[in-house]
This record gives sequence, C-alpha cells and structure tokens, in this order.
Amino acid sequence: MASLNQTPILSTIDLYASFTEIPSGLQLGALQFGENGKGFRLVKAGASALVVGNTLQSSAVDTQFDGLAVAVAAAAGVSQVTLTNGTTAVTANQFDGGDFVVSTSSTASANIGEHYTIVGHGTAISGASLVIYLDRPLRTALTVATTTVAIRRSPYSGIIQSTGGAATGSPAGVAIYAIPAAAYGWVQTKGTAGVLSDGSTFAVGSLVGPSVATAGACGVFVAGTARSYIGVSMSAANSTHAISVQLTLD
Repeated sequence: MASLNQTPILSTIDLYASFTEIPSGLQLGALQFGENGKGFRLVKAGASALVVGNTLQSSAVDTQFDGLAVAVAAAAGVSQVTLTNGTTAVTANQFDGGDFVVSTSSTASANIGEHYTIVGHGTAISGASLVIYLDRPLRTALTVATTTVAIRRSPYSGIIQSTGGAATGSPAGVAIYAIPAAAYGWVQTKGTAGVLSDGSTFAVGSLVGPSVATAGACGVFVAGTARSYIGVSMSAANSTHAISVQLTLD
C-alpha cells in the first residue's frame, strides 16, 4: 500500500483509494508530499471516473459566473452575500472551496480584486437568488446594481480528463488511480509519474503539457499557446504509450 509520509496522522492514507467524503483533517485541494519528492492533491472527480495515466484538468469554466450581480447590499464585516444567479443552475455546495472575486465596484475600484474562499451555498435555478457563505468577513461593502462578482469552482472540484482540444480549464495533475465519478481521491502533481503520450514529437528534457490532439495525453509544449506545461519529459514521445514525466505543477 502506498501511503503519505508527511505527518504521522496521514501516514496510513492509501493513495490508491477513493472516498465518499473528504477525510477528517483535510480539505479539498490539500497538498501532501510522499516519497522521492512526489506531491499529491486531494480532488473530487467529475461526472466520469478518472483514468490512470491521464492528464487532468479542472472542471470546464462556465462564463455565466463571471459577473454575477449583488442582489442584496452586503456591509463590510458580514460573511454572507446574496447574488443573482446567471442562466446555469447551481447545485448545493458546487462551489465549495472555490473563489469569490469582486469584479466591478462603485467605490472607485477600491475593492476590485478582493478575493474570498467559498465555504458553502445552496441551490439556485436560472436568475434566482444565490446565497454564498465566505471564509471570512467582507473587508469592504458590496452594493446592489454597481457591484458584480465572479465565482469559480475549486480547481480540484469536478476534475476531468484533459480535453485534447482547446483548453477549457487549468491543469490539475495526473491520475494515479481510477477515482470513481463524483468521489474523492488523490492525483499526482509533483515528481515522476507515468503519463499517456500523444503522437507529437519531443525528446527527453522537453517541456510537455496537455495534448492539443489526444484527450488525456501529454504532448510537446508550444510557447505562446493557451496550453500550460505540466512538467519535463524523462522519455521521448511514444504515441498511445505511457512515458515518464517529471511533474512540476506543485
């Protein structure tokens, strides 16, 4: 059994297991280090089970959540904000561990860019009120009609296989275990890992990122593209085979 060895409390956690709830003492996205410089993140799988050796990404970004209006004025010092939902229905706690960012404001940009972590919320249909609970009190007031907020899921919530086309989310690691759909488990983000290779051409020592041609694979990283690199290849490209990659996401 592979286990984490950072702290005695976590030494018996099996990296090759899944959970229906977040293990006690941890939180979504928790970073833990194992042997030989390897690093792992606690994630929640999306609607499909993860595939071993696949490159992974965050859930696809939904731009409906880019500029939600503040529905009820929120004074500085409160940690509950009511927004008007966009057209995409929200399920309970979908955004837990995610981001709450002030996008626009009427206060001469004084609070634009303020960031909070979402710790809870209910459901909301299209155009309905969405009550968000934050990890700490607001530093400045949010006003109705003149303040908008962007919310995002945690990059470790609802993670999916990288698309193999245009990027729809940010890199989240590599699957080391077939975590079932909607279950919690560990993915690797640092150190040497076995990763599916696409048909692009690259040599040992090349920067690699999520493939632009093959879902779940890595491929040669091309600077200036929308794709991010995930690490350095320790093997030459080998289409449809797993190769060794030194991951550098953490």
